[in-house]
Amino acid sequence: MHKRLFVVLTAFTLILSLSMQALADKMDYVLEDEERVPIPKAYEVTNVIYGLGNGAGFLNQAEDLFISKDNYLYVADTGNNRIVKLTLDGQFVREYTQAPEGKAFNAPSGVYVDEDGDLFIGDTNNQRIVHINSEGEFIEEFVKPESELLGAEFTFTPSKVYINPTGMIHLIRGQNFIRIDSSNNFRGFVGATELSFSLREMLVRMFATEEQKSKRARAVAESYSNFVIDDSGMIYATTLGKRNQIRKINSVGQNIYKKGIYGEPVMDPTTQKLTDPYFVDIAVDKDGIISVLEQKSGKIYQYDQEGNNLCVFGGLGTWKGTFSLPTSIAVDSEGRIYVLDRNLNNIQVFTPTKFINTVKKAVTLYKDGLYEETKELWETVISIDANYSLAHKGIGKVLIKEEKFKQAMEEYRKVEDKEGYSQAFGEYRHDMFRDNFTWVVLTTAVIIALIIIIFKALKKRADKAWGGGLGREFD
Repeated sequence: MHKRLFVVLTAFTLILSLSMQALADKMDYVLEDEERVPIPKAYEVTNVIYGLGNGAGFLNQAEDLFISKDNYLYVADTGNNRIVKLTLDGQFVREYTQAPEGKAFNAPSGVYVDEDGDLFIGDTNNQRIVHINSEGEFIEEFVKPESELLGAEFTFTPSKVYINPTGMIHLIRGQNFIRIDSSNNFRGFVGATELSFSLREMLVRMFATEEQKSKRARAVAESYSNFVIDDSGMIYATTLGKRNQIRKINSVGQNIYKKGIYGEPVMDPTTQKLTDPYFVDIAVDKDGIISVLEQKSGKIYQYDQEGNNLCVFGGLGTWKGTFSLPTSIAVDSEGRIYVLDRNLNNIQVFTPTKFINTVKKAVTLYKDGLYEETKELWETVISIDANYSLAHKGIGKVLIKEEKFKQAMEEYRKVEDKEGYSQAFGEYRHDMFRDNFTWVVLTTAVIIALIIIIFKALKKRADKAWGGGLGREFD
């Protein structure tokens, strides 16, 4: 009897576990006021690239992905000391293992491919950047540039490599980027991160003794963890900190992305304490949609250009759609997302669903000023998920553009967006005053005239009643 009961309970637990896994696999979410709100599936796994075929073996502790303009997938296969070129569906094309002849790559951890098909490889342990053509022929190499500004302690171990439209090589150096020109000359720093303000730390340093100050760790600006550069030269980067972890850096080094907290705190399984998110890579599609990869939770967070969270998906695990140790993310021209897993030695390909494609298209069309088309798309989103608040906010923004302020107020009210509601109400009040300005003036004039007439009538009556005495006091 007990044995049978044990079997039943075990089976029930297994079924429940599988059901919970299936539910987690089907339900993605969006962050609203730091709360998770379930949404329909945003991305589906449509391919898993594992074995490379053609005798190329398997990936080994790979670190970086790059998708070229001609739609090839390049992998910095770090543990195998090579760069692998694949088709987007994972077919092996070729590998690059040395340049020049006889000088093998040593733990390359970054790769960039320009419009001509030339590769720039962060050959990390060889302390150089290697420039080769698409056939693997050596062109040049870049080593540590000579500059007093870099300091004697600076170690040149390039990992992520990117080149901007003017041909300047960019590398991460802690709290900023260094730039190197085509002649291997140092061309300065850009995009320095700022120190986070802490009132508590400021007060401690104001009133602490010199001994106490010396024991406290020196405040250090947040370090960059990864970056990409778009076709306009804008740098999109992730940092390791509590705030402003996503940055958009313009040509003069200023962060112009919305300031705030991105991602979510992550539970450390060892200490059972919440820790800051650890963003390890970033990808930006042709429409400016930003996807960032958080390594501790295996989550992918997607944002628009205004800092709105569009969706969150992924997670830790061994089944499709989850990761063990994700290290890199890339996006192709069709919006498919590629995620490299260092531990599982695979690349998972995520294809956007109709739901998230509609969301992204609505965001893009609004940015392009196509308001009527935007509203139709947001209405489609609401027909799929009536609780997707960004759709209501999007319709509210369009209605404000169309000067339908009362309707906009209603859309914002549905999702309790106080800021949007206040804006719509302010416009509605101003519009009402403007439309009724003549009547307001006439009504005010009539009221003033009536007050004067009534006052004079009362004064006259008082004069008669008191023989003019009270009237003189009024004069």
